Amino acid sequence: MRDQFRRVLEMPELITLITEEFDIDYQRELMLVSKHFFRSVGPTAWKSVPRLDFLLRLIDGTEVKSYRFEESKGAHYEFTEITIILPLNPDLSRYNIYAPWVHELEIFEECSQEIRNLDPFLTILDGHPPLPNLRKLTTYTGASNLSDKQLMDFINMFIGPSLREIRTLFHEKGHPTYINTSSISTLFKRIKETCPQIRALEFYPDSPYGSSEPITLSNQCRIILQSFSNLRSFNSTTYILEPSVFRILGGLPHLESLGIRGSHMEYPVINEQLSVPADWFEELIELQLYDIHPQDIKVLWGQPSIVKKLGSALIQTDPTTASDPSDEPMDGNNWIDSFLGTLPSISPHLHDLTFFVGDENGTQFRISRDVRNGLRKLKLDNFEVNLRKMYGVVEDSEDEIYDDGGYDDGGY
Repeated sequence: MRDQFRRVLEMPELITLITEEFDIDYQRELMLVSKHFFRSVGPTAWKSVPRLDFLLRLIDGTEVKSYRFEESKGAHYEFTEITIILPLNPDLSRYNIYAPWVHELEIFEECSQEIRNLDPFLTILDGHPPLPNLRKLTTYTGASNLSDKQLMDFINMFIGPSLREIRTLFHEKGHPTYINTSSISTLFKRIKETCPQIRALEFYPDSPYGSSEPITLSNQCRIILQSFSNLRSFNSTTYILEPSVFRILGGLPHLESLGIRGSHMEYPVINEQLSVPADWFEELIELQLYDIHPQDIKVLWGQPSIVKKLGSALIQTDPTTASDPSDEPMDGNNWIDSFLGTLPSISPHLHDLTFFVGDENGTQFRISRDVRNGLRKLKLDNFEVNLRKMYGVVEDSEDEIYDDGGYDDGGY
């Protein structure tokens, strides 16, 4: 019986199956049990790494320093600055054991990161990606001291042939993470050359300081975007609605999720005469619209090829915004009832709906009883609604306290 039990424990597949149900702390503890457990549990425990410094601590001699950055009088989002100091002659023997296990990396985890003495590390890699099996790369930071160049350097560092998902997640509490419009071409070229099978792409471009020119994609960028035939998810800003870009996205054969983020809702972006062909967006099942002009939302919902098959939708807008900023504000409640009242017939397959509306005055909007009753026809599994979301105001939250995540005691 004891031998049978030992043989069972020696089955790495079984150990992996069992330990997948444990939390990350317990998984790392199990890695210390034996070399067999280390090899069996390691790929699960290190599949997803939530911050870059956790990973680079694996290099012997690495120093990590942290500093809590607080703006004067707490007027702005507070974040932690992390400085990673790599050794001048790094030994990657331990790092190379763990690196192939990492499939997902979040670089910042809301912090600011800086790496010193990076060149010797990259020289040893000799052009090979630091994480050979990385599939998902995300950046999520509210730090105000991170430049476009620094952000792109981090992203370029980890782009490799295995990568399938790149997301620069938008931070609403702190400083939003943008990339300069001039960086889009470089990013697209790098993706095309290195990981053309990309499936998810999320980034938010911003014009250079002082520029009032609208954001557009160059012809070269549009050609490259069209070549991403495996793209399943695309999130960016309102340049998406520019006809030439919208046409490309509509023709992508596997696009399932589209997210569009606006900013100042002064003017509508879409021509009211828009007519989307029936063979566009054939696989689209999720649409997310953040801070999009209410007129643009209505125009999009007038396109059956876009909204008829939707299973999930997110709407965030100011329903009082008029088509012309010089006009009086619209009746927000009328817009809400008009839009939601048509959903059951226009998007009959919706099972997940998030609906956030608000204006600068904090007006409490409403949904009429008839419209609420009509929404029951959708049989929604999830319905999140906020009828008083003040624009330009972020709710306070508890400070995030820096911790090392326990990644400095990960085993042998």
